[in-house]
Amino acid sequence: MNLTRQLLRTVFLAIFVFATCSATPAAERLSIGLEVLATGHPDLVAGKKIALLVGLASYDQSMRHTADRLARATTIKAIFTGDPWPRKLIGSASGTKQIDALTQAPVHIIRDPLEKPRADQLNGAEIIVIDIQDIGIRFFHAVTLLAQFLELGKQAGVPVFVLDRPNPIGASKVSGPLLDVQFRSRFGVYPIPLVYGMTFGELALFFNKVFGLNADLTVVGMENYQRDVTYRNCGLHWTMPSEHLPDPESPLYYATTGFLGEMGIFSTGVGTTRPFHYVLAPWIDPDALISKLTVLNLPGVAFLPTTVRPYYGLFQQKRVPGIEIVVTDHSSYDPVVTGIAILHTLWTLYPDKIPLSNQTAAEGVDTLLGGSDIRTAIIQKKGMDEIRSRIRSSVSDFLTKRKQFLIYPEAQTP
Repeated sequence: MNLTRQLLRTVFLAIFVFATCSATPAAERLSIGLEVLATGHPDLVAGKKIALLVGLASYDQSMRHTADRLARATTIKAIFTGDPWPRKLIGSASGTKQIDALTQAPVHIIRDPLEKPRADQLNGAEIIVIDIQDIGIRFFHAVTLLAQFLELGKQAGVPVFVLDRPNPIGASKVSGPLLDVQFRSRFGVYPIPLVYGMTFGELALFFNKVFGLNADLTVVGMENYQRDVTYRNCGLHWTMPSEHLPDPESPLYYATTGFLGEMGIFSTGVGTTRPFHYVLAPWIDPDALISKLTVLNLPGVAFLPTTVRPYYGLFQQKRVPGIEIVVTDHSSYDPVVTGIAILHTLWTLYPDKIPLSNQTAAEGVDTLLGGSDIRTAIIQKKGMDEIRSRIRSSVSDFLTKRKQFLIYPEAQTP
């Protein structure tokens, strides 16, 4: 099929859903893709055999699980998840499968996002339905799972439906370097920025066309969604998509410090009630670090001196000094540049404590940032202005391509 025609057919439903609601008052209730499908377009799946890919937060606004919501009109033949299954599992008669006790569907728990699902695991499903609360960050496992299941849909000849949900940090924020394909891993398989500024449905459209996956893809869009609105302000209940993302602001902080935690020498607050809000280590002088960071005039953020005792994880039950990151203006805040600036400043202050020159020791940073360019620039004592410029340059082509896959319009600047 001609790719242009395929793309038009692919996005028709999403654009139609948005267009029919965009003229309604902004105060109207937001409906996620699951609810739009179940109440507005049930005919698309009614009577079909389906396979589900879901996550920990796959619930509607009445706290009904996606599997239960769709089981009313469909036959669920298989359930896939990259997270622990939250409900009761029972063994099959053969003892080789785990079965969801409520839907009687086999459950496949994917422990490594790079583990390719098999066509036979679809168990005769006629449609793959994906309903995951993404967080807008490349190294979140759902992004790699999305790519894997689009590939599976193409290989198995099974249509794929993606039920769209809000991007928690807003679907307009793009930040961080592009993934270097030499650093493909479970934390990212395609060259997109660390923070990619799209909803999950838009990202599916992007993957499918730009990277030639060519699945028979339909995105079920949301009603009354505004792309620059954060999850906190969109009127939905927050259900944790991961155990260390307890509130709607967590993803923004995860984008800032998630890669720092991979070095194994900082605590980022995992093991406290505020994961990813901190950078802690016994040898950090908070006042000296804050003094250096303040000179950089990073937008939308302030830093507070602190001493924190993690309940578990690195520095468990020890009081550790460091800084707390406080986002003061979401719209101007750049999470990845802020995280890189913290690493840059710490290495300037404590080069003997941070093994950036040791490629093996710094592998986690390279993997999550998507390449070694940033680490190399810091070692070469490049300034933050040059590093910012490199990041902007690396994502310029992505920003151009991204525009054609946006279901929900960008906010108009005055």
